[in-house]
Amino acid sequence: MAAAPLPPGLPGLQGWLCSTWQAALRIALACGLSLALPSAPARSMELASADLPGVISPQGREAPGPLGDFLVLLCSRAGWELHPHFYPFARATLMARTGRQVLMAPLARTPERESQYRWLVPLYTQRYALMGLRSRWPAGIDETGARAAKVLTLRGALSSNSLQKQGYRLLSQEADYEQMLRRIGDGSATLVYGAVPAVIGAIRAAGQDPRDWVEGPSYDQSPIWLVGSPDLQERQVQALLEAYERLKRDGEHQRLLQRLGLTPGHGAGGL
Repeated sequence: MAAAPLPPGLPGLQGWLCSTWQAALRIALACGLSLALPSAPARSMELASADLPGVISPQGREAPGPLGDFLVLLCSRAGWELHPHFYPFARATLMARTGRQVLMAPLARTPERESQYRWLVPLYTQRYALMGLRSRWPAGIDETGARAAKVLTLRGALSSNSLQKQGYRLLSQEADYEQMLRRIGDGSATLVYGAVPAVIGAIRAAGQDPRDWVEGPSYDQSPIWLVGSPDLQERQVQALLEAYERLKRDGEHQRLLQRLGLTPGHGAGGL
């Protein structure tokens, strides 16, 4: 049977309805496809850091240190996926000064460093201290004996300057705490001066007992920061600041201090 002819004026209406339906179908398909597709991956950010097993870098079964955990969480809240890479301390600071889209932590904030980085968020305050084997310092580390001893510091850190101002002359800079502990072990040096959490972490990573070590005089403390390369944009800095404030409100920052053995404004040496 032949289809009945359409009343006058309806062919144009039929075409309009058809085109409208097709447009609606395209919109529906597009919406359905967008829901089916995975969400866009988080933007990536590089982290250059010193290899400090007890503080930031992997320890034990590849678990990150407390600061490593915190920074991954911080960047996640700011919308970034963090990619940590560990280098000798001096190289890590150089990469943060000259690289692009680079974060670096932990770093002490000082007037000399002020213009070299984007200072993003304060992490904690800690102090430097002399540390040595209890077997070599059974009565504790006295300043007279310490000034006559070979003292090891971290290359690129502020430790050597602090000790020189205090009259220490037998100083040697090493690339990392692991090398310092080797020199303490072979007897070519007798003291380490550095951030106590980092030193203790290195001691544990080397399979030693921190109770076999004794802490001596401390000459400074410094605020420790997360910094960024100078090319970071204001919107990126603002995102980190907002994420950091949320973590403080959530109690995550306080948990970081507890895991490091610190309380606000106190604790153990800057880097």
